[in-house]
Amino acid sequence: MKLNFKQIREMAWGTARMMEEDGCLCFCRLTKEQEEFLKNKKEEFYRHSLGTAGIRLVFRTNSKSFLLKVRVKNISERKRFSFDVFSNGDLVGYLDNYSNVEMPRGEEWIDLPTGDFEKTFFLDSGDKTVSIHLPYSVKGMIKEIEVDEGAYVEPVKSSKKMLVYGDSITQGYYALRSSNRYIAKLADYLGAEEFNKAIGSDRFRAEYAALIDEINPEYVVVAHGTNDWRTNRTREAFRTESGAFLRTIRQKYPKAKIIVISPIWRKDFMDERPFGDFKKIDEDLRTVVEGIDNIVVIRGFELVPHQEQYFGDLQLHPNDEGFEEYFKNVIKQYEGKMEWN
Repeated sequence: MKLNFKQIREMAWGTARMMEEDGCLCFCRLTKEQEEFLKNKKEEFYRHSLGTAGIRLVFRTNSKSFLLKVRVKNISERKRFSFDVFSNGDLVGYLDNYSNVEMPRGEEWIDLPTGDFEKTFFLDSGDKTVSIHLPYSVKGMIKEIEVDEGAYVEPVKSSKKMLVYGDSITQGYYALRSSNRYIAKLADYLGAEEFNKAIGSDRFRAEYAALIDEINPEYVVVAHGTNDWRTNRTREAFRTESGAFLRTIRQKYPKAKIIVISPIWRKDFMDERPFGDFKKIDEDLRTVVEGIDNIVVIRGFELVPHQEQYFGDLQLHPNDEGFEEYFKNVIKQYEGKMEWN
């Protein structure tokens, strides 16, 4: 039984809007206003915004299998992607373009096929909740979902929402699997729907934070700073912009818990930059949040071990093992300071 696009739309988590394109259902995690803002800043930011980071399809069914047909389009030189499928929280399998390819360590730029792909996933009998994580690294679109004839399908909704800002690390680069991003793990831990606004290479921009989202999140996660340092923003300018960003978030979402994560280790953190000492970013964030209620700063430099083996590019972006450490240590730091609920 083939599902129609209306049914699939109702399953979608983490979207700002959806539309049909060339026989596929497309998912956008940013509003048109947010996309236009980024496009006016830098074309690269806009391309990164097209990645389907944080978007999932979640539904209840008694079907014993389902066919997933997808189409993927490049948004950057990184062509690797993975649609991750879970049933009742247990991994069922992946639809990807690299399982049969030897992936060199620290290398994301190898040529991999994009276009149309399909796979049948086999499920246990009885009722179950199925979750399909869309890829962060490409524009992931749904061509078709087909379940067993006579099976029921019901969309599942979350009662909690988590709004996320950050850079390429929070978007998900270099996780092998979309579901292994630290922020996806945090969303699962909280039982929250992830609305991911993170953009590769971006930094604190108060104007971006001010753009309207039609959601009312219980949690807002902000993980910027490493690109502020890399792009030679001065320390004074950093304090001004990060402070304006976080005050804007508090004004927009007065009841949300705000989690600010300072930058994790990067191999070149000892380089000289106009900002100065890389580790002072954490100190400055703690200064700018003074007077803002219901906010916690997580010390990012302690989240991921300072060893190449935890980084997909060997220097900055965590791999799946690194993201697991990131997630576990965010939980550990946060729970020492504030209750989640």
